[in-house]
Amino acid sequence: MSRSIKTRLATAVAVPLVAGAFAVGAMAGNNPVDEKWWPSEFGADDQAGATNYITPQKRIAAAKLVKQGKIATLGMPYSNNMPLVPGRTFAMSIPGNPTHGPLSWPGDNFGQTFMDEILTAEIGQVGTQFDSLGHPMIQITGVPGWDDDHYFYNGVKLSDISNPRGLKKNGTHNVGSFFTRGLLIDVAALKGVAVLEKGYAITLADYKAALAKQGVGDATQGDVVVFRTGWNSLWKDNHTGNKTGPEIAADNAEHGSGEPGVSAEVCDYLAGRKISMIGSDTWGLEPYDFAKGVPESFAYCHINLIVRRGIYNFENLDLDQLSADGAYEFLFSWAPLKLVGATGAPGNPIAAY
Repeated sequence: MSRSIKTRLATAVAVPLVAGAFAVGAMAGNNPVDEKWWPSEFGADDQAGATNYITPQKRIAAAKLVKQGKIATLGMPYSNNMPLVPGRTFAMSIPGNPTHGPLSWPGDNFGQTFMDEILTAEIGQVGTQFDSLGHPMIQITGVPGWDDDHYFYNGVKLSDISNPRGLKKNGTHNVGSFFTRGLLIDVAALKGVAVLEKGYAITLADYKAALAKQGVGDATQGDVVVFRTGWNSLWKDNHTGNKTGPEIAADNAEHGSGEPGVSAEVCDYLAGRKISMIGSDTWGLEPYDFAKGVPESFAYCHINLIVRRGIYNFENLDLDQLSADGAYEFLFSWAPLKLVGATGAPGNPIAAY
């Protein structure tokens, strides 16, 4: 999610009308103080969230989805030309030519040399990015019976775990791994377009129509469900050298000006199905068109899935090969870097089918 988005999110979650209260399979309201939403079903001390849904039996069943031996890598390229949320950084450089050496090698005419890189970035929040349990929070102020604070998954308060060298709880190193059924919801193909319109909200009817067209069953507990909109086509080729600087700048600006995305009703529905993670080929998951204003519940799915349910989010995925191959159901395999106290991780998940 971009910095401009994050800034607006900070404003949006500063009032009580932000997070949905999930009852049994339904939302009670968009207010985080109407219902105490912790401890988690996995226990008051849990820091893994929805990866707990991925059981040994689930992994065995997922492995059986590999029929053809095909692989699709779902990560987008990381490059200095990729779009960034304003205020975020990605700068990779090679500090020397070569950067190290020569070191000894037998003989008078030989040596060893090495090339390294230096990377400056928000390692979990640029490019293809995994939103972990230490990323979004609900801010509550001035409510009787509640401490004025920022609340993470399982009711963890920022004031209790804040640490400039890594959060003391809910860090990415606690997540574990994803080896489970993956489910592609190809809404762009459903609508017969290359790219969904900016601001388009994917409805529950769209979701069910895609399932029917694709001939696959609904999401089940522990699944990873990913939505294809085509929005990543704006920057997919930025690193190839086939675009000019002005073209890259224009496409990146359009990319950050909004996006098609997943509606609140779909996120609520998938929360009830107890999936382990939602994902998309967009930068922020939810639908936005900033020329038309900012929604009141700015990052609804982030809050109601990650904070309240421990269900993760993966952004800026490349789902085009899955779409081209008609691979709507597959083995999804990935594990985040064990970054102690981090808010997310980069990644290149694998879909096998």
